[in-house]
Amino acid sequence: MLRVVELAVEVDGIRVVKRASLEIRRGEVILLLGPNASGKSSLLNAIAGLPRFKIVRGDVLLDGDSIKDLEPSERVKLGIALAVQHPPKLRGIRVRRLLEKLIAGREGSIIRVRREIERISKVLDIGELLDRDYGAGFSGGEMKRVEVATLLALKPRIALVDEPDSGVDVDSVLLIASALDLMVEQGTEAILLVTHSGFIARHVKHDRAYVMLDGKVVAEGSSTRILNLVLERGFAAVKGWG
Repeated sequence: MLRVVELAVEVDGIRVVKRASLEIRRGEVILLLGPNASGKSSLLNAIAGLPRFKIVRGDVLLDGDSIKDLEPSERVKLGIALAVQHPPKLRGIRVRRLLEKLIAGREGSIIRVRREIERISKVLDIGELLDRDYGAGFSGGEMKRVEVATLLALKPRIALVDEPDSGVDVDSVLLIASALDLMVEQGTEAILLVTHSGFIARHVKHDRAYVMLDGKVVAEGSSTRILNLVLERGFAAVKGWG
């Protein structure tokens, strides 16, 4: 479905991704592992088309067609959605209203929209947050759960999920993991899941893993094997393995 080919990415003239190649096949949940500042988030942002992340070499292919020059909104229409590591706080925009906007284009009927919001709210336990401004006074776990709620509302073909277990309590990780499994059950065709701790990987089904070090994808293979090796011996142990 999605191929990243020899990608290099710059932010404000600084090379943050030096060489990255990976592929996501239909039906897979892929882990992207690596220490902090290894380029994982930058790679996801470039795939999603965020303007600051300039692709200076390589390509991003969806179903064989290049999407590297498309606007972020066009990539969303093609079914690519991103849950960012540090979601912005949106003053004056209630969580409920944002979810309504995301769902309405697909469901149409206001009754169906409200039912869908209720379903998402129960899955991620965000009922008390629905009528608050997006991010206003939210804890780390609440912020991540609401961000994942936007993915459930979008029902993307491919979900790019950045560090959902970073700075998050155990209960929130379990809720987010359940939501990601539910996304796959309800039609999301693939997930690329970034984590540096590997904690959330204990609670979601996954197929393969890639490892990034110093801006480069250096290893690919069975997610269970790579994750076990990383947790036992650290990231350097997988360099060149795959």
